[in-house]
Amino acid sequence: MIQLRIDTIKETWVSENIKLSPPATTEDIKAVEEILDFQFPDECKEFYLKLDGFADWDWTKNMFSIWPLARILEEYHNESDKSFIVFADYLINSHHIGFVKGKKGIFKNTDEIPVKIADTFSEAIFLINSDADILY
Repeated sequence: MIQLRIDTIKETWVSENIKLSPPATTEDIKAVEEILDFQFPDECKEFYLKLDGFADWDWTKNMFSIWPLARILEEYHNESDKSFIVFADYLINSHHIGFVKGKKGIFKNTDEIPVKIADTFSEAIFLINSDADILY
């Protein structure tokens, strides 16, 4: 299992001039979970307590954006499929990466049926940072 080193990842993103959002609070996370009717895994909560995604729709050099909680909610409200909880996108919504309610793991949604790409949130962040082929 991949261990997410949030501080190291944060340093990498800062060195790549990615604009990061300030950390979320425990209350922010709980409020989002309540609205989504979904519990984020602990490692995801840890991540958001250190950094609330990317600011201003910024993205990595491989064109992935990690969403702040506010955008997760905004996009969720605009989607008809309330079972897919997106936390990242590729190429400005070309496809999404997120959770599927009632299923374990992380999924990409390039077609109608989400496809599992990782077992954990940490693994998904690792895949995004390493530009893994499975993401595309």
